[in-house]
This record gives sequence, C-alpha cells and structure tokens, in this order.
Amino acid sequence: MIPAVVASVETMLEKWKSKEGKEMEVFQEFRLLTSEVISRTAFGSSYLEGEKIFDMLMKLTVISCRNIYKAKIPISGKFWKSADEIESDKIAKMIHDSVMKIVKKRDDKVVTGEADNFGRDFLGLLVNVYHEADEKNRHSIQDLVDECKTFYFSGQETVNSLLAWATVLLAIHSDWQDKARAEVIEVFDTQNSDSEGMAKLNTVSKLYKFRSLKTNSDHLYCLLDFFFSKRLP
Repeated sequence: MIPAVVASVETMLEKWKSKEGKEMEVFQEFRLLTSEVISRTAFGSSYLEGEKIFDMLMKLTVISCRNIYKAKIPISGKFWKSADEIESDKIAKMIHDSVMKIVKKRDDKVVTGEADNFGRDFLGLLVNVYHEADEKNRHSIQDLVDECKTFYFSGQETVNSLLAWATVLLAIHSDWQDKARAEVIEVFDTQNSDSEGMAKLNTVSKLYKFRSLKTNSDHLYCLLDFFFSKRLP
C-alpha cells in the first residue's frame, strides 16, 4: 500500500510545482489524491477503472445530498421519476456494470491460467468471496458493489478532511511544520517512506490525534510524511 501512496503523492507534488505563486483549491487536490490512493489500494492494477467507479460514486452522492430533504409521495416512484432519480438509476447501473467488467477480467485471467488468483488487493478479496463454494458465505455482485461504496466513503472523506485540517494547522503553526520536516528528513533522508520508519515519527504522531481511526492511520501517516518534507506556502 505504501508504494501506491508514495506514487500518488509524488505525482501531486510535481503538479503543484507548476502552480507556484498561484492560488489553488487544496481541499479539491486532497480529494483527488485520496481518491487515487484508495483506487490503487482497492483495485490494484485496475486502479484506473477504480477511479472511474469512484467518480461515479461521487456524482451519486451529490445527487443524494441534493434530494435528501425533499418530500416524496409514497408509490409515486412507480409512475413518475424526477430527472435526478433517472440520473441516479443510470449511474448506479454504470457502477454495477463497471464492477462486473473488472470481475470478469479477473475471472478470465484465472480461467486461462494467466493468473493463479483473483488479486491480492481489496477487490481481489471480494472476488474470492464472490466465488465462495459455501453458498451461505458467498457474496452477490451487489454485495461487491456495496462493499466498494463503503470502502470509498469511509476512507476518502475521513482522510481528506484530516489532511485539510492538518494543512491548516501547519500553515498557522510554522514551527511545528519545521519540526515535522526536520524529523522526516532525519528518519528517511532522501529515501521513500516505509512502515518501519513511520513508526519513528514522534512529532508527526502528535499531529495526528485521531488514533481511534486505525483504518486510515497508515494512509495519513504516509501522506503527511511527504507533505512535511516540503515547505507549505
């Protein structure tokens, strides 16, 4: 997972260099970053397809939020649907078809002998359960889609918000920014980060106080590690 985070952050920082001295919507940049990291983690080599699925999930979320407080007449959906409902159904079908397309690709590779498993990423684990011999433990394709949605929303929004908040605090308290950067350089020098080195980052750990969110802590540590090695504007 760490190499995937490293690759995504390096790409983002390179893009930032071309925007030096200009205003930039950092929150949106973090949203794109976390989406890419989760895509790589969840879909592995199929992460480009994963990004498309997550983009569709985001559109679906926007539509849902837009209609959350709108009153609906019972049974009216059987006779008439709003433009948002039609669009929502269309996106949901596209997500379903996209997941099925990736699953079929992995099935074909195993059948032809090109691969000996369905992948060691998150989706690979789900596909294994999808093909579970015991019917009681088997997941349906809709279960796979729902699991992907949960993985995306629980990981993307939390890490995105925490990164934005950490950036604001570091911009305000530049002394902590200097301490964190010095610590990262001392531990890693010019090398890429790894789990063993991240465990030694005491200053960085103090900046991340939501330790109960263990699911996202490794993502955040690795991301913060890269940000601290560069001076924030």
